[in-house]
Amino acid sequence: MKKIILSFVLLLAVQGVQAQDCSTLKCPAPYDLTSGFSRGMSTVTGQKFLSEKIGEKLVKKAIKKNITSGDIKVNLDAYSVRDLKAGRFKSLEINGKNVDIQGVYISSFNAKTLCNFNYIANDKRGNYIVKEDIPASFNAIITEEDLNKTMLSSDYKRMIDDINSIGGNLNIFQITSTNIKLKNDKMYYVLKYSMPFVRKTKELVITANLKVENGQIELANTSFLNNSMALDVDKLSKLINYINPLDFSAKILENKDAKFNIETVNISNGKITIDGNMTILKDKEQ
Repeated sequence: MKKIILSFVLLLAVQGVQAQDCSTLKCPAPYDLTSGFSRGMSTVTGQKFLSEKIGEKLVKKAIKKNITSGDIKVNLDAYSVRDLKAGRFKSLEINGKNVDIQGVYISSFNAKTLCNFNYIANDKRGNYIVKEDIPASFNAIITEEDLNKTMLSSDYKRMIDDINSIGGNLNIFQITSTNIKLKNDKMYYVLKYSMPFVRKTKELVITANLKVENGQIELANTSFLNNSMALDVDKLSKLINYINPLDFSAKILENKDAKFNIETVNISNGKITIDGNMTILKDKEQ
């Protein structure tokens, strides 16, 4: 089953997938809807309102199953009870706060469909089928604390261990700790490491801006704030990007069923704000 709801939750950092040009939004014309009279009666009798609340609870429950923790709020706008039961709805908006997704932490996010007709059918086997592409906008805020908590996850630690195994085998270095600071509209990556035959742990501070390139978040103007070993930043660029917690989050959250396009990214007041668009892709006809 395509995790259609989870795709909304995992909206923010899938920078490695194919970028999409959302400037030419194509919304399908509504079809297969119940009659205007039926939709009107569904509204007047309060059945539509009740069905929206039930639908919101079901969406929230589905999201909760796929995240470790977090506060989720859902707003669903339906045409009618019968249309919603068939999977046709006007819009869906999801807000999350203090969310933990597989060890990736996000302070807040918002995802909202952009078309006034969306269609996700449920077949006889309980599978969800996306009948039309679903464009949506998204916004996410990641704090300095979020990034540092993400770097404490077991998967991130495993990645550092992999690097250390290479450095240890070559008798070069061992990374002992990593930390992120966000200030002066920049990201500061503080890396502590030890070296053979050197008692004192050394510290390397890497500073960088963030930019959007081809719909992806990339480090820009990378430099060393302190560089006692006279290291070449260009030669270490692959390692720097590899241990970048934003790129790590993207790999964890990658979803082949959606196309994402990051439009803007800004660092301000100890927070990274990301805005963009995404499209949950229509399922191919069987």
